[in-house]
Order: sequence, then C-alpha cells, then structure tokens
Amino acid sequence: MAFLLAGDVGGTKTLVGLFDATTQPPAPTDIARFATLDYDGLAEVVETFLAGRRHEIAAACFGVAGPVRGQQIADLTNVPWRIEAATLADRFSIPRVRLLNDVTAMAHAIPTLSDDQLEILHPAGDPSVDGNAALIAPGTGLGEAVLHSVEGRLVPAASEAGHADFAARTPRELELVRSLTAQFGRVSYETVLSGPGLVHLHRFVHESGSCAAVPSGTPTANRPALITAAGISGECAGCVETIDMFVSALGAEAGNLGLRSVATAGVYIGGGIPPQILPALRRPAFLDAFLAKAPMQRVVETMPVAVILAPDAALLGAAVAASHLRAIDDSP
Repeated sequence: MAFLLAGDVGGTKTLVGLFDATTQPPAPTDIARFATLDYDGLAEVVETFLAGRRHEIAAACFGVAGPVRGQQIADLTNVPWRIEAATLADRFSIPRVRLLNDVTAMAHAIPTLSDDQLEILHPAGDPSVDGNAALIAPGTGLGEAVLHSVEGRLVPAASEAGHADFAARTPRELELVRSLTAQFGRVSYETVLSGPGLVHLHRFVHESGSCAAVPSGTPTANRPALITAAGISGECAGCVETIDMFVSALGAEAGNLGLRSVATAGVYIGGGIPPQILPALRRPAFLDAFLAKAPMQRVVETMPVAVILAPDAALLGAAVAASHLRAIDDSP
C-alpha cells in the first residue's frame, strides 16, 4: 500500500500524518501531534513519527509557518529551524517532497471540505462554482491565499497579504491606528487580525483601565482566550467592543480579499480564531463590513462566505498537495 506523508509545522505544535494515497481526498491512517520546540528539526519529528517503520511513501508535503523559497527551503518565522525538502527526501527515501506555507497548504484542502466542515455565513445569491476562491486565516498570525480557477481546478497561490498596511474605515479605527502606530511604527492587518491583535485591541479599548476578565499579570499567551470568552459572553463591555472591532475589521479585509481575487467561488475564513468566535461572526457586523464595497457591493454579494471548522485543515491540505505530486509521477 502506498502512503502520502503530510505535515503541518507550527510555532507551537506540529502535526504529522500518513494518508492512503489511493483515495480522493487522501484518507488519514495515522496522525500524531508533537511539541515543535521539543525537537531540533522536522527530520527528527518525522523520524519519531515513523518510529523505524519504513512505509512506501510515494510523496510528502509539509505546510510550514514561514516563507518558502521555491517549494524547497523554508525558515520558520518563530522557530529556529531551516527545513530543506531535499534533505527530507534523501533521509526518508521519498521520491518527491514539497514545502508550502501553512496557509497555502490549508487552501489545498478547501475543494475537499464537506458541508459539516464548514459554517456558512453568507450563502450568496449567484455563486460561480468555476470562479476563483480565497482564504483568510487569523490565528497566531494572519495568512491569506488566493485559489485561482485553472481548467476546472482551484490552484492555491501563496501570499503575504496579512502583512499589508491596515486600512482604517471608521473614526474609532483611525484612533486605533494612531495608537498602534505610536507603539509599533507601522500597523499591518496582522497587527490587528491575529491572537496578538486581539491583545492590542483589548489594550486600546481599555486604555489604562483594568479588565476583570483579564487580570493584571495574565500571561500574554493566555489573554486572547480570556478576551474571547468575555467578549462572546458579554461579561465585559470592553471585551465585547474588542471582539466587535475584530469581527468588523475581519469582515472588511475578507471583502477586500474577495474583490482582489474576484472570489465568486467563495471566501473562506480559516485559522484558529474564527471557530472560537462564531457567535460574533454570525452578528451583522461581519457581513455588513464584508458587503460594504460600493460600487462593487453587487460583486461581493455573489460570493459565498464560510468558516472552516475542520481543525486539521492544513494537514489535510498538505496531503492533498502530496497527492498532486504523486500524480505527476503517475502521469504518462
């Protein structure tokens, strides 16, 4: 039996899985989770995962949290690792190995997702099934990708659009940009639409005041979850405003991305944060901001919008990309 090897390599955790190469989409046969910084590199993680088993691996693909050069070399953004596809291919005797940015890997999963893996926020009036699609994914950082429609198949393209300049739309957002510019010198979309971005918004909303939901001294890594819980429950008015500002800014940038890519096949919201804030995303603020694109409102109205609920979408996407690599070998 031939297998595909896939990985989702993040700053905190790394998922590695074996997938059946004969199914479409590839079906997982074994998945394991590792603490990234417990290892010196990806090769050591893969070695531990395989544990001496030498499966017939037809192709491998790894989505990594960092920029990738030529699908072959990657330096992780928050981990002192350099990953080289050729090294992995030689060490594990894999004919083809490819590296992708983790958001690009997630984009590969989109055409395979089932209805129960998506939360529809906007069904749209006249979506084009053969048009382009787009992905925006707020989590530890902010990633974006465009899926171009090429001969009936959605082909993901990498992007660093999350680092583009944040565009304020309201007087309150203008105040936010002034505040964050004083702190950081430059404000990108990732500065606002990410886990750290939630903390920045929370600090701005509360100014110098305290927040009972997020006690002084709370570790920075724990703050986004506390802010989210208090904002969704209504426990803290400031946290509610924080979540509302986040959701509105996310809707606006998702609409921008939809326009840039003419995503008539859908705009998808991925990453770790959106499934945690679904009640807020269902409120009018998100779609109001998404649709406020006059004179192009009729264009974005045709775009379906959905949240990706599948927790391992980037790993599945890496397996899908690996299956495309295997198809190259199998082609005449």
